[in-house]
Amino acid sequence: MKKLRTYILVTLVISLFAGYGLQALMPTKRIDERAFLSEVAPDAVFSEKRGNPPHYQSGQGIVAFNTYDVTPSFRGYAGPIKLLLALTKDGKIAGIRLLEHEETKNYVHAMETPEYLRQFLGKSVNDPFVVDRDIDGISRATVSVQALARTVKESSRTVASNVLGIKVREDGARKGGGAGGLIYLTLFSTSFILYFATRRSRELLRIRDISLVLGFFIAGLYLSTPFSILHIFNLLLLRPSSSLLWYAIVISTVVSLAVAGRFYCGWLCPFGALSEFIGRLPFKKWHLPVELDDRWRRLKYWILGFVIVIVFVSRKAEFGNYETYITLFSYHGHFLAWSLVIVSLLASLRIERFWCRYLCPVAALTGIFSRKDSGYVSRYDCPMGNKPMPEISECIRCNRCYQGDRQQTEEWYD
Repeated sequence: MKKLRTYILVTLVISLFAGYGLQALMPTKRIDERAFLSEVAPDAVFSEKRGNPPHYQSGQGIVAFNTYDVTPSFRGYAGPIKLLLALTKDGKIAGIRLLEHEETKNYVHAMETPEYLRQFLGKSVNDPFVVDRDIDGISRATVSVQALARTVKESSRTVASNVLGIKVREDGARKGGGAGGLIYLTLFSTSFILYFATRRSRELLRIRDISLVLGFFIAGLYLSTPFSILHIFNLLLLRPSSSLLWYAIVISTVVSLAVAGRFYCGWLCPFGALSEFIGRLPFKKWHLPVELDDRWRRLKYWILGFVIVIVFVSRKAEFGNYETYITLFSYHGHFLAWSLVIVSLLASLRIERFWCRYLCPVAALTGIFSRKDSGYVSRYDCPMGNKPMPEISECIRCNRCYQGDRQQTEEWYD
């Protein structure tokens, strides 16, 4: 494990420096806004960008601008959502074009379509722009859609007031993800308390199943935001979110990792929960030779290292999106992504937590930072199929074997 930890950390540091170095040496690729002016205002002829806030002015009274120039602090789940907007002289949206964003495409693919953006056309800057009221929501992308609507509203009102001289409403900007963040923190806190309770009493071990079920329904189906390696990628790329939910997930996972190793994997991960419940179905398990099993478990670390290089050299977090839970809980993915989901779940019928053991990047990340705890000795019904006295990196802290009988475990193994 020490070698794998060194491999991941060295790869991460070198890739980060390489990515920032290439960014400094290569000219920054700028969005050619003028190429899209004819799309947002087909019949208008615009001057060069000027003024404060920066904007393009046309002889017909139409004003076009990049929302990021006006409201750079507004962010979605993974960064700013940049749009090119055109306003008429009476403060109505004449055109809209999505220029750039860092959101996970699985969740926001509908938001990128012209059909979705078309609903903003004709709206006045004084309209409320409230999701699920006058702006259509998108299931599983609430934070991103709220950020989009807020960006359009506040940037257009600023330009209408400062450039067009229109009196605009002052109702403030709302933060996204607040309720979701509180719900997730409640789930995490409850599960964390139960984790420590089950370390003291084996009679409470069944409570973990309740935590797994809640993780599946709340973090997976309801909030649709399981902890992802993309959270860490965006953090290291200096692209934090403005969503309380984002911070709740990242901070709680880091805290639990420092205190309880792979607690998230064993108590809250919705895909891990589904895999484990599938694994409990009455199918005979394949027991791989220990050496072969250990070799395949290392695969997730080698894959993570490879992906780290691609992500940080390219500075594109989306290139690291190969996680089954994103595909499953966003209800969106290409053929290969869905194939990986299906294969991983079916394989769990025969091999305990197949995805978690061999492929999961979060398992690899949390595994290399898990602290040693000699209390975990493994046993015959380990949900990870661990051998006796396993590497702590492979232990998901289910507490079944905590401070168990080592001799009994070794006899079972023999």
